[in-house]
Amino acid sequence: MADGTADEVTPGSGGAGTGAGAGADPGAGDAADGGFEGPYTSLQRAALRVLACTDSSRLLGLALDACLERFGSGHGVVYLLHDDGWLRLAAVRGYADDLAERFRTVSPRTQLPAAQSVQWRRPVFGDFGEYRKDYPHVELFRQPYGFAAFPLLVDDHCLGAALLQTDGTPPTPPMVVAATMITTACAHRLEHLLALGGSVETPGGTRLGRALSLIDSRTRKTRLELAMTGADIGFFEWDFGTGRITCDERLCRMLGVRPYEFDERIGTFRAALHPDDRRAFEAARAASLDSGRFTASPRAVHAGGTVRRLAMEGRVSQDVRRRPQGLVGIVRDRTEEHRREARDAARREFLLGVTRGVTNALSTQEVIDTAAARVLPVLGARTLALFVRERHTFEPAGSYGFEDGELDRMRAEARAVADVPELLAGLLRQPSFLPSSGSFHSPFPAGSAPTGALRAWATLPVVTQGTAGICVIGFARPHRFSEDDKALCHATAGVLAQAVDRSRVLDLRREQLTELQHLMLPGRVPDLPGLDVAVRYVPGSDGLEVGGDWYDVLPSGGDGVVVTVGDVQGHSAPAAAVMGHLRVAMQAYAKQGIGPGALLRHGNRILCDLDTERFATCTAVEVNGGNGLLRLARAGHAQPLLLEPDGRVRELPVAGGIPLGCFPNGERDGADGAEAGPDGADDGYPVTEYPLPPGATLLLYTDGLVERRGEDYDASVRALADRLTRLVREDVPTGTEPGSLDALADALVAPARAREWHDDIALLLLRRRTA
Repeated sequence: MADGTADEVTPGSGGAGTGAGAGADPGAGDAADGGFEGPYTSLQRAALRVLACTDSSRLLGLALDACLERFGSGHGVVYLLHDDGWLRLAAVRGYADDLAERFRTVSPRTQLPAAQSVQWRRPVFGDFGEYRKDYPHVELFRQPYGFAAFPLLVDDHCLGAALLQTDGTPPTPPMVVAATMITTACAHRLEHLLALGGSVETPGGTRLGRALSLIDSRTRKTRLELAMTGADIGFFEWDFGTGRITCDERLCRMLGVRPYEFDERIGTFRAALHPDDRRAFEAARAASLDSGRFTASPRAVHAGGTVRRLAMEGRVSQDVRRRPQGLVGIVRDRTEEHRREARDAARREFLLGVTRGVTNALSTQEVIDTAAARVLPVLGARTLALFVRERHTFEPAGSYGFEDGELDRMRAEARAVADVPELLAGLLRQPSFLPSSGSFHSPFPAGSAPTGALRAWATLPVVTQGTAGICVIGFARPHRFSEDDKALCHATAGVLAQAVDRSRVLDLRREQLTELQHLMLPGRVPDLPGLDVAVRYVPGSDGLEVGGDWYDVLPSGGDGVVVTVGDVQGHSAPAAAVMGHLRVAMQAYAKQGIGPGALLRHGNRILCDLDTERFATCTAVEVNGGNGLLRLARAGHAQPLLLEPDGRVRELPVAGGIPLGCFPNGERDGADGAEAGPDGADDGYPVTEYPLPPGATLLLYTDGLVERRGEDYDASVRALADRLTRLVREDVPTGTEPGSLDALADALVAPARAREWHDDIALLLLRRRTA
């Protein structure tokens, strides 16, 4: 988004634009507005009319109309910032009621132009089209209009913003200066009227009052002081001219300086900061001179060596010439917050370590052993057992650390629990922490005794889709469970549950998704006159998600055939479903003999109509086995490779269009008004023709065949071409026809299969027979 301002306007120009209505002066001489006549420019009369207005609601309309007149526009709105922090419509010109209702209330944190103008305290210019993605159903954002938003500023206080619709061309400096003058005059007049007890009635019927302005300033100061004290927030004011910085008592304490000893020198302030943070503090101050906002997170070092972590925020004040004068801000002591974050991060990292450890475990006992070795030392515990419900009893699925006879006694307790429905339901619903032997009897059946040498226990439910059971962690001595201990026990039980249940769930899921992928691809490749075809699909190395890669061989009327290879964005069942929908639809169009360019054009429209927010790349090739003519069209896909009979490999440069699903037909850059080509395709997907000599092979593939992490894509394509040449020249004597396409296809995908990580791969080899 572009933005800008102008510094001056030519006297006598009026600052008006050249659009419709420029130069008009409605209401000139109106006594209610002061009857301003004489040697005033149009802009001066408009500003005087605004400053003389005594009605708050009418004031906004006057200012909006004056700004629109300068921009030659009939569409615009004014938003006012209410006491709850939201922007609400206060004046509307030219827009339908349903559109005004759609944007009647706007959060100041959105990226809409009026909100950004309020956030940044300056004019904002841009194109409505940049909001099309976020608001696809708003017709205005699909039109070639621009906007100009101006804040209603009183010093550094913003009351709202005026948004003007433009014809899409950048506003001239005189237009910007004129609108800035009018909106500034409006803001000052509105502030004055509201301070006198006035109000503004918005189009929605609500009224904007200035409740805060009715509160005595001393009361506000007292309330602010109480709020800052309760939140432990310090205040500072830094005067750049004198170099003095004033700090309140709270900030002095955060810095480790006695308030009565602080000399207000910026050098003293810097000296209280950690030496390693002083350079970053100066860099933040330098950056604030341009942005107007100051943020820094230095550490303060107290006399005894104690380190406190601070969070500083502030705003730069400026003089009338917009030169930085000083910095006003607040400081929070976030030492405890930082400690909590560090503790939480350490806990997350610990649990991630446990999860990584059990990920490759091949049995339940191996899961228990791995988890226990990591978790029990941290808790100070000795044993861990997992009991799984089987029919009407509990049986141990794995255990760690038990002495002779202890596990048998715990198994007996677990079976006794299964006979008490209320106790069973409670243990399967929420964790229980028993800090001593005396607490053991309360939840368990009468007559139960503590198990062996154990003196404290944590019992946690383990319930997943395929598992219901209890995880029991035992301690050799009484244990007082802290909140951290409880959270860690609970998280450990969750990790164990998922690990034990993982194998069955993942096997079932892998089977289902693999079956889905195969259903989406052709069941068989038809016999083609004069042509041999080999295809391969290799799922990604993760093995749990299907992708959108596909290949297809489509009859195209007469003796021709169309082969396609493509890739729908994403790795998921929805991506595979979109791929299946697109493939079936293109298959139906291909039977009409429309050619590869038109086929991609129809595929683009189909994917746009699906409204999935996914795009697809694709190469479509029409070929006739009799004459060997290739007609190729490409939509953002990798260039095909041609393997000559002697083993030489070259990349076929095929003119391409944008990926399918990015823009509807007729809305792509350069496609408007394009005439249809001989196969019915527009210029967005041009067709390129090449001969396919007898014995030559065409390779179409998706990027999973060549992409490697950390490797240049073009270098990977060159490596693929070199490998293809070696495969042919090593296995085929010079001057003879290459061997089996299936063997060649297997050799091409073998390196990818061997890699630790690879994306999905779809591959199609098409060879013209020599006889």
